[in-house]
Amino acid sequence: MRIRLDMNLAKKKVTVFGLGKSGEAAAALIAQQGGEVLVVDNEQKIPPQNLTQLKSDFPIQFRLGAIEENDFLSAELVVVSPGVPLSKLPMAALAAAEIPVISEMELASRFLVAPLIAITGTNGKSTTTTLVAQMLKESGFKIFLGGNIGTPLSLAAFQPFDYIVAEVSSFQLETIATFRPKIAALLNVTEDHLDRHHDMNNYRGIKERIFENQKRVDYAVLNADSFPPTPLFPSSYPNTCKSIPIWFGRKDDIAPRQGVSLIKDMIVSSITGREEPIISVKAIALSGVHNLENAMAATTIALLAGAHRDAIAKVLSEFSGLPHRMECVREIKGVRYINDSKGTNVGSVLKSLEGINMPVILIAGGLDKGGDFSPLKEPLFKKVKRLILMGDAIEKMSAAFRGHPAIDRVRSMQEAVLLAAASATKGDVVLLSPGCASFDMFENYAHRGEVFKKAVLDLCP
Repeated sequence: MRIRLDMNLAKKKVTVFGLGKSGEAAAALIAQQGGEVLVVDNEQKIPPQNLTQLKSDFPIQFRLGAIEENDFLSAELVVVSPGVPLSKLPMAALAAAEIPVISEMELASRFLVAPLIAITGTNGKSTTTTLVAQMLKESGFKIFLGGNIGTPLSLAAFQPFDYIVAEVSSFQLETIATFRPKIAALLNVTEDHLDRHHDMNNYRGIKERIFENQKRVDYAVLNADSFPPTPLFPSSYPNTCKSIPIWFGRKDDIAPRQGVSLIKDMIVSSITGREEPIISVKAIALSGVHNLENAMAATTIALLAGAHRDAIAKVLSEFSGLPHRMECVREIKGVRYINDSKGTNVGSVLKSLEGINMPVILIAGGLDKGGDFSPLKEPLFKKVKRLILMGDAIEKMSAAFRGHPAIDRVRSMQEAVLLAAASATKGDVVLLSPGCASFDMFENYAHRGEVFKKAVLDLCP
């Protein structure tokens, strides 16, 4: 919906849909800018303390549990939290009334005074975003790290940082209008969230919106290994993208196109026009093919932002990874237990399996997001000696992997871990990499990962 936005919020009626972290931060920012805020949420909730305190000074109202269409149509602006599908809003009526619908991220971007670095992709966003923030901090920059990684961008409004480093999801990109990063990165696009985005063309188009408002002085960072030629990004130059293309990749020859490449097991930058070695692959603390790509992406972004090569190398040699992403929980009698609860789509599971050279007992399943599990079949039959399935996707996954010699169904994570432990022998890896969302049985992927870790730590040594 292309509607002109006026971000003078004084006395403007704004409805905020969703009372999670993003909704709370958006409501607070709008109220502090003089807007008249109505916060609505489908679930019956107690208003958060920070907003009830603000309510004494600013006009904030709440409608929790019983939303009406007029809550949106009586507003001059609607701010939607990323977890709220647009299908839950009267979008046609809002468009007819020319009432803009934007994300908290879009709202916040209007009030940021620091240059914005935005990173999206199906997989690797959190790791890459964290690496970039640490590389810039190590180089002496004052950094705000936020977005989809957990801290709303609204909290950075008007703050004098050197850079805002943001993880950006497709849910947040759905409703941008003028969101413009100085450096925007698209790491990869594989099947995910098709339950919300319907098909890959739509999903990919939403991801590519990260470049939509960039100018010729901005940078577009792209994975040369993941993107075949498209109208938006031909192999030689993204002609319809106004920003400067900078490439990274393990397999392709990046040097003629300017970027970061892998030369004789060394990450090398050609961004300045000459080859500059950064770090050897062996010196990187993170393991796995997917993390090598993340390291190269982060190196590319950090160099463009002015990070020092020695600071980049130091971070890559020390950073061992985020919780719930190929996190080694413990080893018992020669069996390693790895928590990859953040592996919520097929592409992520493929990368995780690719980085393991031992027999795998795979714990998978959860809430199906509408993806196709068939790309997993060949590597799963080759590497996975036992497949333990749980959650709502059991039937679909069982059908996709029919013919595998050892498929078990369980009703809980504890049962899955006990069965895996009983089946494992020295040299095996027990891997939780669900390939699905967690909301059928858990609060989120982190909760699922913590339950897995507790079950593993409770095993007798």
